[in-house]
Amino acid sequence: MRGPARELTTERALPPGPGWPGAGRALERSFGFMKSSLYRWGVVVVAFLVALYVLTPTIIDWSDGKLDGAPGSTDGVASMFLETNEATGQVTWEGIQPLTLGLDLQGGLLLQYHVYVDRAVQDRLTRMASDLEERLAQEKEGIEVEANHPPGETYIDVTLGESADKDLFTEEFMGFFPSMLLTDTGSNTMRLEMDPNYIDETKDFAVTQAIETIRSRIDALGVAEPSITRQGMSDIVIQLPGIQEENIERAKELIGQTAQLRFQMVDDDGTNQYFGQFRGQLPAGFALRSIDGGYFSVTHQSKDALKEFFAGRAPDDRAIGYQFHPVYIDRENGVIDEQQSYWKTYLVYREAELTGDYIQDARVAVDQQFNRPYVSLNFDAKGAELFGNTTTEYTGQRFAIMMDDEVNSAPVINEPILGGRAQITLGSMQSYSEIQQEAQDLVIALRHGALPAPIERQFETIVGPTLGQDSIDSSMRALMVGSILVILFMLIYYRRSGFISTIALTLNLVLIMAGLAAIGATLTLPGIAGIILTVGMAVDANVIIYERIREELVVRKKPIRVAVKEGFDLAFSAVLDANITTGIAALVLLQYGTGPIRGFAITLLIGIVSTLFTAVYVTRILFDDWMAHSKKDTLSI
Repeated sequence: MRGPARELTTERALPPGPGWPGAGRALERSFGFMKSSLYRWGVVVVAFLVALYVLTPTIIDWSDGKLDGAPGSTDGVASMFLETNEATGQVTWEGIQPLTLGLDLQGGLLLQYHVYVDRAVQDRLTRMASDLEERLAQEKEGIEVEANHPPGETYIDVTLGESADKDLFTEEFMGFFPSMLLTDTGSNTMRLEMDPNYIDETKDFAVTQAIETIRSRIDALGVAEPSITRQGMSDIVIQLPGIQEENIERAKELIGQTAQLRFQMVDDDGTNQYFGQFRGQLPAGFALRSIDGGYFSVTHQSKDALKEFFAGRAPDDRAIGYQFHPVYIDRENGVIDEQQSYWKTYLVYREAELTGDYIQDARVAVDQQFNRPYVSLNFDAKGAELFGNTTTEYTGQRFAIMMDDEVNSAPVINEPILGGRAQITLGSMQSYSEIQQEAQDLVIALRHGALPAPIERQFETIVGPTLGQDSIDSSMRALMVGSILVILFMLIYYRRSGFISTIALTLNLVLIMAGLAAIGATLTLPGIAGIILTVGMAVDANVIIYERIREELVVRKKPIRVAVKEGFDLAFSAVLDANITTGIAALVLLQYGTGPIRGFAITLLIGIVSTLFTAVYVTRILFDDWMAHSKKDTLSI
C-alpha cells in the first residue's frame, strides 16, 4: 500500500549551519545548493549536448530517408550538412558517421566462409624448405642439402651431402628456424618437424590475415560499414548491410578470390606421358586432346569435374592447372557456344618460380592494338631479379601465369625478360565493360594481398530491403509500445516521481543511441532488444530507489529530505550490484558471441553505464531541485 506523504519543514530537512544567524543560515543554504546544483546540472547538460552532437548526422541522415529504405541518402536537409564518401556512399558530419543499421534492418548480404588453415601450414612448410636450401647454399660453404616437403605432412626431410657436417648443419639450422624440431633419422638425413604450437600460430594467423585481406577488398569495393568477424577456429562471418543488388555477385567473387598469383613452369617434357596414361580410362564427357603445339590435355565442360577426377592423381612435385577454352559463335560480340567450350588441363611444377608477393604495383591498362583492358604488373627489385633469372634459365619453355589453380596464360618464353614487368590478359569472350570490371577487381585483390589460404563459402543469405524495413517497423513499434507502457506505469504508480523517471528514461535512450554512434557500432535487431531491456532495467533501478524512500518515510518516519537522501544512498548498492552482474553476463556474450549476440552485448553494456548515470545521478538532481523549489510540504511518490 502507498505510504502517506510526509511533511517537509526547512529546519528538519537542512541542519543549521555553524555560527550563522537565521538569515545567514538561509543564505548559506541557498548559496551552497546553487553552487552544487549548477555544477551537477552542468554535467547533465554537457552530456546531453555531446549526445546531440554525436547524433546530429544520424538524425539528419535518418530524417532524409534511411528509415524509409534509402540508407546513406543525402538529399534534402542532409545535403546541407553531411558529406558523402564517394567510394562507400557513407555520410559524415564533422568527421562523425551516422549510426548504421545492421543487415537485419536495412537488408544486405550475409556470408560465412571456411578457411582451409591446413593449406596455410603446407604452404609455409614448402616455403621453408625452399628457403632452407637457398640460404644454406648462399651463406654456408660445405653444407649441401636437398629439402623435401611431402604434401600433407608437417615435416621437411633434409638430405645432406656426403661432405656435410651434421653438427655444423644443426648449429646453423637452429638459427634459421627456431620454430622447427630437429631429429636425426640416421645416415645423412635429418627431419625438421614443425612445432605443434607453431602450427597453431600459423593457423590462427591465417584466419586473422584472411579477415584483414577481406576487409581491405570490401573497403575498396565501396561497401559502407561491413562486419567481418571470426567464428570458431577457422570460419569467417561477413555482413554487408545495404549492399546494392547489382554488386552482390561482384562482392562474392572478390571475397572468395584467393588471388594467389604464381608463376609456375609447365612440365613440357612430362605432359604427354602423364596425360597420355589416361587414354581409354576417361569417364564419359572427358576427352584427351592434342592442343597447344601437340601437347596432350584432358578436357571437360566442367572445371569441377576435372578437379574431382585429378584429385590425388598428380605427382608429388607437380600440380594440375585449369584453363577455360571458349568456342565462339560470334567473336566480335563476345558470344560463345557453351556446348562446345571446355576447360583444359596443364601439368605444372608445384613449386612456383615467382609469386605475387613480389608485386610492387598492379594497375589496369589498355592494349592499344586490340583495345582490350589488361592488368599490368611491376615487380620489386627482388621480384625483377627472380623474373629475369627464370625467363633466362627457361627460355623456350612454357611459363604458366596462374591465379589460384587457374592458368591465365601459358606463353612460351622466347627471350629473357629483364625489365621487371609482366601483364595478365583477361577473358576475351567478354564485353569491354566486363573485362574492365574483372581487371579492376583483380587489381584490388593483388594490391591488398592474397588470402593466406583458400576459403570456401559455406552459407549465404540475402536480406531484401523490404524485409529489412518490416524489421525496422516492428522493432520500433516494440520499442515505442514498451516505453509507453513503462512510462504510464511509473506515472500512475509513482505520480510526480514517475514523471522524474520519465525524464531520466528519455535521456537514457538518447545517451544509448549516442554511445552506439560514438563507437561506430551497428544497430541491429538484437541491439534494439538490448535497448528495450535497458529501459526495463533503468525503471527497475528507479523502483528500487523509490521503494527505499517510501520505507524511510513510512516505516522509519524520517523527514522527506532525509528519506530521499538515505533512500538514494541505501538503494545505490543494490542498483550497482544488479548492473554489475548484468554487465558480467554482457562481457561474456561480447567475448564469446558472434555478430548478433555481440551487438546485443555492446548495447547492453552501454545501457548499463547510461542507466547508472540517469537512474541514479540525474534522478537525484531532479529530486533535489524539485524539493528545493517546491512550496508544498508533501512528496508525491
